[in-house]
Amino acid sequence: MLYLTATRRIASLETEAGDGLPPNVPGRFVRVGGHRVHVVERGEGPAILLVPGTGGTTLDWETSVLDDLGQDHRVVALDLYGMGFSDRDDAFAYGVTLWADQLVGTLDALGLDRVSVIGQSLGGAIALVFAGRYPSRVNRAVSVDSGPWMPAFMLLMVTPGIGETILARSDYWPERPDQPPLYAERLRAVYRIRGTRRNLLRAIRGEFFRDGLTYFSAVSRVQCPTLLVHGAADDIIPLRAAASLRRLVRDSELVVLDGAGHFSMQDSPQQFLQEVRRFLDAPSPERRPDQR
Repeated sequence: MLYLTATRRIASLETEAGDGLPPNVPGRFVRVGGHRVHVVERGEGPAILLVPGTGGTTLDWETSVLDDLGQDHRVVALDLYGMGFSDRDDAFAYGVTLWADQLVGTLDALGLDRVSVIGQSLGGAIALVFAGRYPSRVNRAVSVDSGPWMPAFMLLMVTPGIGETILARSDYWPERPDQPPLYAERLRAVYRIRGTRRNLLRAIRGEFFRDGLTYFSAVSRVQCPTLLVHGAADDIIPLRAAASLRRLVRDSELVVLDGAGHFSMQDSPQQFLQEVRRFLDAPSPERRPDQR
């Protein structure tokens, strides 16, 4: 009964088809394997791909470091399948494999051969899986506020009935007081699109229970230089998770940003940019014969 009531409530909240971008949302759609991927682009130069976290959108980067990075790079931020304004599809096997393949398809659609990839939270996991599975496409990887850790609220989300009840709240994604009103407005638009909550639950449940081995296997194969950035005050994925990730990724360094929480690029944008620019501008190490 609880499950049925929640699913009916969710259906009543999702009234938009999501066929296009609202007038106040920048960017465009590119076609990847017959599906639409929402991208926002800035600048020219060496390419950087930005990947948001669970339930996030390109706005996480638009309100923080997108414009700054675009001053001397070609920067592409995207929405993951099932989130933001990219396509939802009940046929998708949501998880890091699908999303890593989405990154490759997006690069192909944009005519980009190699990029540096920066991902936050879930996006950090996807960035490393992408680097591990497709080493020839990645120059450098930056994982932000990420690590092998299951946040407490995810334990509730994966429970049938309880996850649906949480997502049946009309104000499920609360306004963040540290972000401008545009942030809440964008998320309200996203959560009016049909299938958003159902596919978010499928993504969360698939991500943790199907793709765990894929994640660890891919991360262990990452060959490119890797920077781990973590907020010292992150109360969602603790710093010790990043320390564990540091041990898993062979050519990696960990930088801790004092005063930053789970969204380091928003909480401490200048520190974040300083560390990322230092890392991206460092001389490239010579590739070993076994690296491609």
